[in-house]
Amino acid sequence: MKKSFKVSYDVCTFCNHQCSFCSNADPRTLKAKTSKEEFEHVMDNLCKSIDIHSLSLSAKGEVLLNRDLEAIIMLAKQKYAIEYVYCSTNGSLLDAKRIETLVKSGIDSIKFSINALDRESYAKIHLKDDFDKVIENLRMLLEMKRALQSPLKVFISVVSDMPKSFFEEGFLELLGDLFREVNTIFTYALQYTPKSEVSATAVVDAKNCLINPFGEIYINSDGSLGFCCKDYFDTINFGSLLENDFLTLYEAKEYTQMRERFIENRFEEGSLCYNCLLFEGLKK
Repeated sequence: MKKSFKVSYDVCTFCNHQCSFCSNADPRTLKAKTSKEEFEHVMDNLCKSIDIHSLSLSAKGEVLLNRDLEAIIMLAKQKYAIEYVYCSTNGSLLDAKRIETLVKSGIDSIKFSINALDRESYAKIHLKDDFDKVIENLRMLLEMKRALQSPLKVFISVVSDMPKSFFEEGFLELLGDLFREVNTIFTYALQYTPKSEVSATAVVDAKNCLINPFGEIYINSDGSLGFCCKDYFDTINFGSLLENDFLTLYEAKEYTQMRERFIENRFEEGSLCYNCLLFEGLKK
């Protein structure tokens, strides 16, 4: 019996925003878009060996810059019968037509990354004056969801130390009655990215980090087998899934040792995982 995994396939690492907390704008960040053909090749490779219960299509970039996105979603839902397919977006590139194609593609949820409640604060964080456009695009999506009685889940995410209730009140004011169509708001504390060090710490076990190395597969936009969405500069790369059998890479010494480090809370000093805030508390 095949083991069931979550797959995070980052199908676009280009981005049209330059958020202050994100490393994407750093020139060391590797940029690529996954074509429909590349996606299918990699997924055929994976599905020979594993089952996939959920699929994330975004991590380090703006997924709507990939014009193959809807075709990729349709493949995931129809050919591979993946139960839950989702993505995150800053929402600035949507319009009525793109919203319609996204909804009809069969995607199960969309999360809007909106890191402020007003235009001025938004521009300081996103380094783009897109706040009004994003709120209008979110409204259009929620209106279509309501009109079609669509099961699509719509989330909002915010990187902030303010409580969730603060943003619930703010988005209720911005969206009015349409706020009922928002499934939930997620708030995230600032986390490690390679561009900068931050002072906050989280005292948790390393093997309880945002990724689950025993139940999640992370794939970079170029089709290579990676490890973590925070690895903007591709420091952990186990090889191309366009050229190598998945199990050969997954069961290789390098990947096996990486998983073992999570069991033992043992990471090489200076490595991506060693520098992660989720490991910080264990080093004190």
